[in-house]
Amino acid sequence: MLEHTPDSPPCRGGSRTSLRARRWSLSLLTSLALVAASGCDDKEDPTTPPPPAPAKYTAKIRRTSYGIPHITADNYGSLGFGQGYAFAQDHVCTLADQIIKVRSERARYLGQGPGNTYVGSDLAYLSLGLIERATAAFPQLSEEVQQMLTGYVAGYNKYLEETPAAERPANCANADWVKPITPVDLLAYNIDLTLVGGIGQLALTIAAATPPVVGAQSVDKQAHLRPQMPTLEQLKTLRDTDFGSNGWAMGAERTDNGKGMVMANPHFPWEGELRLWESQLTVPGQMNVYGVGLMGVPAVLIGFNEDVAWTHTFSSGQRMTMYQLSLVPGKPTTYKYGNEEREMTSKKFRILVKLPEGSVTNFEQTMYFSHYGPIIAIPDSAAPGLPPGTLRWNTQSVLTLRDANIENTQFLDQFHGMNKAKNLTEFKGVYATRQGLPWVNTMYADKEGNAWYTDATPTPNLSKDAYTKWYTAAKTPSATSLTYGLFATLGVVFLDGSDPANEWQVEAGSRSPGLVPFSKVPQLDRRDFVFNANDSYWISNPAAPLTGFSPLHGEERVPQSPRTRMNLFTLTEQSATGASGADGKFSLEELKTAVFSNRSSMAELTREGLVQRCTGRTTVMFQEKPVDISQACALLATWDGRFDTSSKGAFVFREFLGAVPSASLLNKGLLFTNPFDPADPVNTPNTMTPAPATGEDPLLVRLAQGVASINASGIPLDATLGEVQYTARSGTRVPIQGGLSREGITNVVGYGVIRTTLFEYTATRAQLISGNTGLSSAGYPINNGSSFVMAMQFTDAGPSANAVLTYSESGDPKSPHYSDQTQLFSQKQWRPILFTDAQIAADAALVETTVSGG
Repeated sequence: MLEHTPDSPPCRGGSRTSLRARRWSLSLLTSLALVAASGCDDKEDPTTPPPPAPAKYTAKIRRTSYGIPHITADNYGSLGFGQGYAFAQDHVCTLADQIIKVRSERARYLGQGPGNTYVGSDLAYLSLGLIERATAAFPQLSEEVQQMLTGYVAGYNKYLEETPAAERPANCANADWVKPITPVDLLAYNIDLTLVGGIGQLALTIAAATPPVVGAQSVDKQAHLRPQMPTLEQLKTLRDTDFGSNGWAMGAERTDNGKGMVMANPHFPWEGELRLWESQLTVPGQMNVYGVGLMGVPAVLIGFNEDVAWTHTFSSGQRMTMYQLSLVPGKPTTYKYGNEEREMTSKKFRILVKLPEGSVTNFEQTMYFSHYGPIIAIPDSAAPGLPPGTLRWNTQSVLTLRDANIENTQFLDQFHGMNKAKNLTEFKGVYATRQGLPWVNTMYADKEGNAWYTDATPTPNLSKDAYTKWYTAAKTPSATSLTYGLFATLGVVFLDGSDPANEWQVEAGSRSPGLVPFSKVPQLDRRDFVFNANDSYWISNPAAPLTGFSPLHGEERVPQSPRTRMNLFTLTEQSATGASGADGKFSLEELKTAVFSNRSSMAELTREGLVQRCTGRTTVMFQEKPVDISQACALLATWDGRFDTSSKGAFVFREFLGAVPSASLLNKGLLFTNPFDPADPVNTPNTMTPAPATGEDPLLVRLAQGVASINASGIPLDATLGEVQYTARSGTRVPIQGGLSREGITNVVGYGVIRTTLFEYTATRAQLISGNTGLSSAGYPINNGSSFVMAMQFTDAGPSANAVLTYSESGDPKSPHYSDQTQLFSQKQWRPILFTDAQIAADAALVETTVSGG
């Protein structure tokens, strides 16, 4: 609606667009409407100007409580436009940073980086060739996905055009590296996201690979710019982050109304590019999907539509293989392959590097490739007990990688197809035809009461002989075996690359040559439930174990993590006090209660026995010093075994368990007398190991060790969990519920370093006291774990769902939606998901915006 205002100059187009209480328009067509409404005759220019061309894209964005955007458009290009615009409002800095990463422009704008990491990043991304891959792949995408990508970019660029540089969030205000992007840029970044489970975590090892010098060594004039090699210990830190998830999908037999139900609980970083962003995407009559996606992805990756719902967990399978190549003597760039010699290919890359004084210089480096992929290098110090130089590029050998996702250009079409699917047949069909899922398991349920599980991630297709030989060596402890050491340390498959028997096998039906085709990946149909908690596919439902697959998909008949066991305790128990009640059928409220129960399988298995043994004891010797355990024992005795913010005793139990070796949590040993039994993976190991007849009780020594760690932190033993476990929001500590995976808690929270954004961490640790628990002198800062937590159920009236995005929708500290959901999560509160037009219209905080452009 248009209206004249008294202070408008007459005959100067002085009308204004009125603002209704909760809605307004930002359409580029407004200028035409203003001219038409003014009725003015400009005598200085009697010629009526031609009307502007209609906007290419128009989308309606309805923001509801907590800043959630519900985006509606008449076509997929406009839908992408609205999503890109709304996303930029919340996270422009993050995507801008990631685009200069894949463009290999970080060193140009940001300088060398600590340890020349920006130089290394730029070289690594040039060697991966993501821009070239995206350029070639774009025309091969479906027309709808091309439209979504192009529209998303236009919406993001529209936000940049409208927002003054100084008014952007502090992380990128006035930054010269924030600039318009192209569809190829965005596709390159989406391809980069597929590499997170593989070569992406080893990117700096690519830039570190330079051949050994043969003969006289010349002076390296650019040595001060060469990137440092990451050590094995640094790479292991990435792997040790609690980077996982829980996912449940219930079928008709386990729900109170006979329709499907899904619980999503991805454990992802709370900072950086791997945050999830929530939205609803609607093209009337074609698609109506709600959920979350990773930054800069024009799709929903976890969520539901009117008919189907799904969630994901990080797969324990292998996305890449690492090879060691035997080199030809005297020829450091020639390797043996069977009975032949092969010359590496090479390419010289040049980047711009901003120096400390502000000038820019060129830096060149030649990168090398085997027929498997890029050559990499890790420092000598990373391989204790092995001959010097084993993991470097030396005169005898070199390392190289092959990644199953480097050719994954089906990622977006995969999720677009899932977003539109109307039943299980269509959903499975997307998996069969696209095979674009990068690194996650899938748990699915629908309104018909079907439940389905698959680990359809791209997996190297080694021959049975090759994978059997590798797995045997990987599971045989040896101080000098790289195969064992690298699997134990990094979880990677290490093979002899000079032996052709270790090539990936080509099989019909696979997305790319050398991958396992979808018809042969683990999958399971059920009517009761399927689940995953980052162990393998093996017991996605313990009543129907999946067996007979390559160990590159994951391990079978092995001990399950304490968190997997807690998931299964919750899903299989049937009693009046159990999670699903006496009838064993979950209601939506029972599901929500179970998600935030904060029960600990390790506490349920050991707390009572530990209390019996410590009761009456005052001091126990640890490191030749007496430690008073009496207060700790009393706290454990009154603790209810939950990791709630109000819990006293949870702090003590965490540090006790942190003193127990990880292997003892999984099998017979320090804690348990009955070993793991593959025939009963849910309930074994069990029964606490009795105290010795003579000598000190080793479990009480571990309790004393835990108390000593707490004493060293300076934090009182009787502190509540919320007093020591927190996240920082605008300088305020927000208490956080939940616990660690090793404690057997489904609601995992912790501290992690998996991210590539250049911004400073908002959650920083003080002096680290316990590596197993993350205890520092300031407690447990949280920046990783439960992220988008959703409980949903299909009903006769459609989907009914609740959720909380733990770190909140916006990354801008100035936004009201920077910490509002973090407060909800702290208090174990949910918010309703608004899905229908009526629900959205009834929201008291609704703000409607129409955006146009392109």
